[in-house]
Amino acid sequence: MRGKGIVAAVAAVPLVIGLLAGGATAVPLHLGAAKAVVGSSRLYSLPTGDHVQVSGSGSASRVHFIPAPGHQGAAVTSIVGGHVTVVPVNAFGHISSLADFRVGEAGASAAGAVQPHYAMSLLDIKAFDHEGVPAAAAEVMLVNADDPARATWDGVMTGGDARIQVPAGHYGVAVAVFDTDAKGDSTETDLLTATDVTVTAAGATVSLDGRGAQPISFVTPRPSVFEVGTVGWIRGVAGNLDALDIGALAGTKLYVGAAAKAQHGVMQFSVLARQNSPASAGSPYSYVAAIPKTAQISANQTYTVAASSLATFDDTYVTDTPAQDLMLSDGFLLTSDGPNDPVLPDLPWAAGHAPSTDVRYVSASSTMVYDGLMLPTPNASLDGELERLVHARAGDQVLLTWRGGLIVPAPATYDGPCFLCRQSNTLHGIDAMDTDASGDVGQWSDGPTTITEDGKTIYSNTTMGVVFDQALPAATHRYVYTIDTTHDESQSALSTHSQIAWGFDSSQVTKSTVPSSYGCSPCAPLPILYANAWFLADEHESVSGQGVFDADLQHQAYAADPATTTATVDVSYDDGATWRPVGVALTNGGHHVHGTWSIPASLPAGYLAVRIHAADADGSTLDETVHHAALVNAPHGIALPSNSSPGTGKTNGISAVCPSAKPGFARCLALINRTATSRTAKALPNGFARADLLSAYKLPATGGSGRTVAIVDAHDDPTAEADLAVYRKTYGLTACTTANGCFKKVNGQGKASPLPAYDPSDDWSGEVSLDLDMVSATCPECRILLVEADDASAAALATAERAAIGSGAVAVSNSWGADESTETQALSSAFQHSGVAVTVSSGDNGFQEAAWPASLSTVIAVGGTSLTKASSTSRGWTETAWTGAGSGCSAYVAKPAWQHDAHCAWRTAADVSAVADPNTGLAVYVQGSWGVFGGTSASSPIVAAMIALAGDSAQLTTAQYIYGHAASLNDVVSGTNANWDCGGDYLCTAVKGYDGPTGLGTPNGLGAL
Repeated sequence: MRGKGIVAAVAAVPLVIGLLAGGATAVPLHLGAAKAVVGSSRLYSLPTGDHVQVSGSGSASRVHFIPAPGHQGAAVTSIVGGHVTVVPVNAFGHISSLADFRVGEAGASAAGAVQPHYAMSLLDIKAFDHEGVPAAAAEVMLVNADDPARATWDGVMTGGDARIQVPAGHYGVAVAVFDTDAKGDSTETDLLTATDVTVTAAGATVSLDGRGAQPISFVTPRPSVFEVGTVGWIRGVAGNLDALDIGALAGTKLYVGAAAKAQHGVMQFSVLARQNSPASAGSPYSYVAAIPKTAQISANQTYTVAASSLATFDDTYVTDTPAQDLMLSDGFLLTSDGPNDPVLPDLPWAAGHAPSTDVRYVSASSTMVYDGLMLPTPNASLDGELERLVHARAGDQVLLTWRGGLIVPAPATYDGPCFLCRQSNTLHGIDAMDTDASGDVGQWSDGPTTITEDGKTIYSNTTMGVVFDQALPAATHRYVYTIDTTHDESQSALSTHSQIAWGFDSSQVTKSTVPSSYGCSPCAPLPILYANAWFLADEHESVSGQGVFDADLQHQAYAADPATTTATVDVSYDDGATWRPVGVALTNGGHHVHGTWSIPASLPAGYLAVRIHAADADGSTLDETVHHAALVNAPHGIALPSNSSPGTGKTNGISAVCPSAKPGFARCLALINRTATSRTAKALPNGFARADLLSAYKLPATGGSGRTVAIVDAHDDPTAEADLAVYRKTYGLTACTTANGCFKKVNGQGKASPLPAYDPSDDWSGEVSLDLDMVSATCPECRILLVEADDASAAALATAERAAIGSGAVAVSNSWGADESTETQALSSAFQHSGVAVTVSSGDNGFQEAAWPASLSTVIAVGGTSLTKASSTSRGWTETAWTGAGSGCSAYVAKPAWQHDAHCAWRTAADVSAVADPNTGLAVYVQGSWGVFGGTSASSPIVAAMIALAGDSAQLTTAQYIYGHAASLNDVVSGTNANWDCGGDYLCTAVKGYDGPTGLGTPNGLGAL
């Protein structure tokens, strides 16, 4: 549960947030120049239908899990090697890999960062839960405490055991164990850690026993009961830390095992909890308690909260609808955190309601800044979100009104120390942030931004998430910064459209007006005049009778702050078609405007627009129009229009064909490029055709007569033969049907009937079509045997493998895989064969732990490339390592005698490769339409069909023959399958000769096969 959508990344700019009793301002917030500069939030989808909100980057990412309606709110967040992974707690036990739960651009295909430019050693991690039972479902994480750049990794543990190859050194290890009931709801969570584990060249074993772990509990000044809690574990070295956060809900037993201080690097542990008053309490209250970043984990996990350590928060939640459910979250920032430090974990969401009020007792100190979040439902997303930062002192009483007043873009310091600062003749700018009159930040509107110089446009862009530099002339000129933003109405119809123009004069800056912590000299904030405005309104933000308008007129921090000399305000009841003036007066030395007007009682319930004009003594001006600024004559609110669905940050159009696999099951590895996929049966997609494969790999156009290639997949594909017929006809190939004996489909036992059932929840049809089409394209006269396993379990697929190998096929392709485990190793005999070549996809998740069955020494592990036409080369093509191509060092399979790479003493994958990148993917016909497909699911059947085409499969019962004929391959020497700096090592970077992502290279004719 790490973070919430927006991170305050301010330098030493005073940011005043909240009000104290008696009208005094809250404590100014100084987070210090060391705090990271972050960008705007992004929203990502999870396979479970939940969402994840992320801001910032790397170790300092702030992450918040947003459960789908009806889903539990607890999740596990890890930030490992800068990559973010979020898994709902009740998903554990149903997944065998974390790959689909990695979010963000960098995290999509990286499984942590084990640096391979060191020799690898085997680390075996065992874990037992609080009852002493081997951990049935767990997330395991390890961090190299000498230098996390050498190795950071997280993965799934099943059966109480996980193995990984890592460089020798000192490690911190954490295992989060999850026990669930029959419904999948969490009943017990254990955090078990080992602070210092020494891995030698000979390897190491660490055993974590939860029987000594103690339950988390809090003793509060007034009676309270546990609602939600989070524990956070951080490990690494200063400036390079990784984090694991675990959330638990009421009804879940949360145990934590003791751990010593770190002898190597840094270890930190945090605990947060929210506890509610008992049902018998006359006036409900709650506690938000935090124990931040201790250097060890005590055996005693009972924490006493002193009344003297708390501030009292009185919250008011406003809504513009008749009633609205809310998601509320609590978290904290530490003023001592640096730019790369993981932040404290946040608590899981609590259910809220608007309009309402509540009282909370919140941990407060000089080093902690409260960070609260309010998100309206349904369709919780960035639109409608508001966040509040409060640096409260113990004993303070803080009044917080959420969604009060106009919610409009304002000069903000969340994404940098200054909204608009001039350094000599360069203008540094960051995006404006929506801010309401109470100090809440969020709602996330966007639209065009322009800057004019003496009436001429010199800059234009969007508003949200933009950081820019703009050159300015030295002489004084008139500038106008204009924004025109809107936001989605799925959560709130307040302040839906804002049009703002800030005018000011500016010339060359020769003297700084900012503290040295800004990091620029000489520089100064430009004199933006802006309004912090509100109406005297009810709990639905509705005005009636005597209308009252107020606005504080202010400038950026550290800019000149002259008095406002002119101000006018107008309101409109017809969204700006007609306006009527508000009588206003300037007060507080020209820094506040107050106005009143009469609202007709006969006016029907609706919305109020407002426009403001102001000018200060130095000539800076403000012109602002806000539509739907408040409700009018609507004391019970106005219902929202139909809700829209939240967006997702995944925009590259690449998606997996098959869902995440359960423990003990495998997943098909086909990927579809939906942005390049045709939706009609007649139109061809943009993918490579058969002729492209023949050209790229110098293959004969005919051949393979009398030889059979077997394909092993799961479940029945009822349209397999019909889809294959369309592909072959399109590319001028002879028919391959059951009737002519070319195509045959059997069950997992090798029999024609009964065939397994089609499973729409785990539909392998796209995988089957990809496999059949690639065999047809490569070996046009080969017969094809489709062996359909009963289901996608590793056991059923192994049974189907035996049937395929014993069928008389000369080559068998397997475009599926799972993580290595003790259970899968027991099935290895299914891949032991004589006279049959077996190819296996190496995986689509880049460099990580080796995949099964690709890691077996009795198969040919096929990696992947990105293939591009290049008329300037003699080959006519270029290839680089595909970023998703699987490679790894086995933790179970011994090094075969014919493999000699230096950094893995065990079996290394891959052996050989072919095109796999879905961005340079292949044309495939499936279930009535064409698509562009990729993944190492494509490269495996391509290579299997080449082996059949070559006619020498008896020599290919292992990859040994290929290693002896590498001169007949295209050596791929560029590209990497690690989305991090892996030091250029061959295990994750294409180099001359052997490398992990592409093996020895790609076929150049059939000489190596």
